[in-house]
Amino acid sequence: MYLLNQANLAIRSRLEQALRGLSLTGIQYTVLSIVGSRDGISSAELSRRFFVTPQTMNEIVTGLEKRGLLHREPSVENRRILTASLTPEGETILVSCDAIADEIEESVFSDMPAKDFHELRRILGSRLSALRDG
Repeated sequence: MYLLNQANLAIRSRLEQALRGLSLTGIQYTVLSIVGSRDGISSAELSRRFFVTPQTMNEIVTGLEKRGLLHREPSVENRRILTASLTPEGETILVSCDAIADEIEESVFSDMPAKDFHELRRILGSRLSALRDG
């Protein structure tokens, strides 16, 4: 656990520093990324994915909405639930963020054999799924 957390903190620090030029934090980028891949996701669902309170996620989403990077509208199934979608500006900034994240990932894992990298991703993905399901 210690090594996993330390690796996360070191990579996250690089990402945070690189995203400053876009006036975004790592969690804001990740929220944009998830909203971009899961159009119409609710803040409550985002909070569960991030293991944070709904109030905390609402603050993050509201900040991104005020910046014009995403917008929310009532769900078709339940008008009390607000669903999030990227704005065109949000889509544009997400492309820039993805390029930054790809560069960092490449620099961190470039000396790791591709087979090991894919195995690491598989293992971490399965653990994350188990944690979310449990």
